[in-house]
Amino acid sequence: MELLKLKGVTKEYKNHRVLDDVNLVIEEGDMVGVIGQSGSGKTTLLNIMAGFLEPTEGEVTYYSKIDQADKNLHKNFHKIKKHMGFAPQHNSFYHKLTVAENLLHFGKLYGIPHPTLIANIKSLLAFMRLEDDKHKLAEQLSGGMQKRLDISCSMVHKPKILILDEPTSDLDPILQKDVLALLQQVNKQGVTVILASHHLESIDNICNKIAIIHKGKVSVQGLVDDVKKPYLSDHFTITLHSGVDKDRLLARLKGVPILKIEEQGKTLVVYPSQVDKAVAALLQIIKEENLQMNDMDLRKPSLSEVFEKIAAQDDVPIVPK
Repeated sequence: MELLKLKGVTKEYKNHRVLDDVNLVIEEGDMVGVIGQSGSGKTTLLNIMAGFLEPTEGEVTYYSKIDQADKNLHKNFHKIKKHMGFAPQHNSFYHKLTVAENLLHFGKLYGIPHPTLIANIKSLLAFMRLEDDKHKLAEQLSGGMQKRLDISCSMVHKPKILILDEPTSDLDPILQKDVLALLQQVNKQGVTVILASHHLESIDNICNKIAIIHKGKVSVQGLVDDVKKPYLSDHFTITLHSGVDKDRLLARLKGVPILKIEEQGKTLVVYPSQVDKAVAALLQIIKEENLQMNDMDLRKPSLSEVFEKIAAQDDVPIVPK
């Protein structure tokens, strides 16, 4: 189900156009990674999707299950905001309040009945592993715990959509994995997650969809594998185990539509001229030579490689932040 839709969204500040005719669809249950260079408009885009900024042109709609219709997000924000959670790049909690006090404060902003709010806070503290620290001042928490608190403040009202701007910034690799694992658990509970990050490997690992923002436009969007498909490196790697007659295998490969073969130790890197025909022929050879299926690998590019190729089309420096 299409939950959030951006239609022709443009955002200008004075004479500067930050976003230009952005069209984007977020489906229920998605975990979408938004990536782009510094100044590409990611943060502005997230703030518009969260309802905090209005577009100069175009509109953002949210699908209401009650009305079974798309509603303009900004015109109906007073009703829709209870379904939205937002965690900005920099912590938004109050450092002089305790963990529990912060959650209570942010929950009250949404007008949640007190008994419901207390129940929400209790379950959230357990889920975010903050229960033992609920009476600590926020300023006394470690960086990773502060990030968990910040995300908790954006979830205390149980939103349907959680939007996060650089949720792993300033965290070491171990804490990054910890926060991302938590977000995966949040997503598995049915919350649609949208996050911007310059840690492209992390987005590659946890998101099912991505949107690449380049110079204020959505250059490409969709399932991660579909976005990568045009950038597949057309070569195969065949691992040669002991007992395999390499000369015999090379002789057989001469009948396959191949541009070149590179020998790299115990592997052969095969560059096909016609991928489909080469795959069929290689599968047959692998079967007849008693090789394992996992000995043939069509290399997929990393998200970083895809991003670099898209950005390089305009010869701009790569700064994916």
